[in-house]
Amino acid sequence: MFLEPTSGDESPVPFTLPFDFAQGKPTYCQETLRHILLGDYGAVTDAIGQLVALGYSDRVAWSDPIPTGRSGEYLAVMTRRRGMRS
Repeated sequence: MFLEPTSGDESPVPFTLPFDFAQGKPTYCQETLRHILLGDYGAVTDAIGQLVALGYSDRVAWSDPIPTGRSGEYLAVMTRRRGMRS
């Protein structure tokens, strides 16, 4: 991930974004990660609150807990996307 300088080479490695010269705009690739919380309503909402308190997510990023059809079981989903190098 990080490049170590070779002996005698102290110049920084330039950071470049992928660019589509034909369209004149950057090209981005994204990876998707879904977090799924499954459990009692209180446990699901508490876990969301803990992730928010840790700064990992925003409360609005989570779906409202929805019943799964099993007694007392709820499900909430959050989708995160991050850029990746192509």
